[in-house]
Amino acid sequence: MTIEHSDTRPAGLPANSDYRLGSVAYTDEQRGAVLAKLEGYLGERRGRLLGYQVNLSLDGHAALGRFLGYHINNIGDPFVDSNYSLHSRWLERAVLEHYAALWHAPLPQDPARPRDEDGWGYVLSMGSTEGNLYAMWNARDYLDGNALVRDEVSGDASCRTSYLRAQHPDDNPNAYAPVAFFSQETHYSHIKAMRVLDIPTFYDLGGSLYPGECPIDVSGTGTQTYNGWPLGGVPTTGGDEGPGTVDVDALVALVEFFAAKGHPVLVNFNIGSVFKGAYDDVQGACERLRPVFARHGLVDRTVRFDPDDPERVSIRNGYWIHVDGALGGAYAPYLEKARDNGLIDSAPPVFDFRIPEVSSIVTSGHKYPGAPVPTGIYMSRAGSKLRPPSDPAVVSSPDSTFAGSRSGFASLAMWNHLAQFSEEQQVRQAAEVLRIAEYTADRLRNLSDRLKERGEPWAEDGIEVGHGEHALSVWFQQPCAEITRKYSLACVPLNLGGRRHDYSHIYVMPHVTQELIDELLDDLSRPGAFDRSDDKDAERPPLPHQR
Repeated sequence: MTIEHSDTRPAGLPANSDYRLGSVAYTDEQRGAVLAKLEGYLGERRGRLLGYQVNLSLDGHAALGRFLGYHINNIGDPFVDSNYSLHSRWLERAVLEHYAALWHAPLPQDPARPRDEDGWGYVLSMGSTEGNLYAMWNARDYLDGNALVRDEVSGDASCRTSYLRAQHPDDNPNAYAPVAFFSQETHYSHIKAMRVLDIPTFYDLGGSLYPGECPIDVSGTGTQTYNGWPLGGVPTTGGDEGPGTVDVDALVALVEFFAAKGHPVLVNFNIGSVFKGAYDDVQGACERLRPVFARHGLVDRTVRFDPDDPERVSIRNGYWIHVDGALGGAYAPYLEKARDNGLIDSAPPVFDFRIPEVSSIVTSGHKYPGAPVPTGIYMSRAGSKLRPPSDPAVVSSPDSTFAGSRSGFASLAMWNHLAQFSEEQQVRQAAEVLRIAEYTADRLRNLSDRLKERGEPWAEDGIEVGHGEHALSVWFQQPCAEITRKYSLACVPLNLGGRRHDYSHIYVMPHVTQELIDELLDDLSRPGAFDRSDDKDAERPPLPHQR
């Protein structure tokens, strides 16, 4: 295929045709022109991006351009150097030490002989989706009786690639059949992980094996069900009208149901959920779940992990608690420090390894504190670490991470950002970001009252502003398409009283200024700002007398 490249600098938005590759090379001038077009587009969109969990305060990363001339690859385990010498493991280990201290999980003094309670982890090449997938994989192998790194296996068991559950005891056929629990506010990557790893959710298993036996009643809430079991996850407090935190009473009842039937359980909690930025009360929920685990034999159970030698056993728990802190995992700890320093009045609930039941945590580095490429942190307890399915000699470092090749630039970027800020600066930044989020919520509530007073079309009953405690997300009725595009607002339909309501949200990240919020509010105050008559499939909010 022959591609004709224009000799003139393209104008307007980037188009596929600008970048199509063919048999003819771009000249330096042509290539520079279309890249300048992309740079112009990114620069224009960056200035008003409000709807997504990403920090765009990245000026300090410009100095990293000199490292783009190297293929920096941290293949293998972060604590065991590979023969591949172009790596950044020193920086990766420093970043892991930072998060281990932040999450109260000290790294082992000797990586070759870690204690069970020590932390182990790595810097992700994707975002928290990779960390969630790895956590679910580790949880599955831990709960279904596969050998862990700490376990000694006989024969060729460690070389098998087929997925095998341990042989269950005669009195409990469900002993190695884990069930997953997560709230309806949970990120979609968890559903993806369950599908890939063949881990049944509580509603899949409940609806197919125990129809009509769901221990919680969701009738009249508008929740879709499968044979009486709530689809999409454990209900949240107050449903779609609530703050987005998991309903702990419902979670405990559901876990108790399956634990009583002999199943091990995998529970995910959110720290900074996708749409509402909610913080689940991990500590409070674990205190409620602790007696359930003890009552049903899920504490320190004996697992026969070696299919070639049934006499080999491992003592481990029948539960795995994972914390998806894609946003809040790196932010909430500084709010706790801000509270302790008197900068704010309260902080989110404790969620980290101070809670003995917590097994793993992930966070996305490109969201908070910020990085120019997708990345993140996965961390778990060393004593629960899964056994890799192979040990490739060519890598010369244990293949203990999800990826093969891993971005050494991601570790470099995360280290570079963290190295620019003292702990005091991080604490003050967290407090300031929260202040602007609360300012945003107050201004939107005031606007809602004014729109209601003047009978603004499509906002006759206000714009239904929501903001959870300590959350960086503020949600409100979806405005017209022009404003949505201008500020890159994320839009999600929620169920209120059985009727769809379309919402947008703002995420107040460190790059978001009070001046930018004021600019948005000026646009939202104008007549017609919420009129979506021309939007396909838009549903007009009910008038006050229709509620």
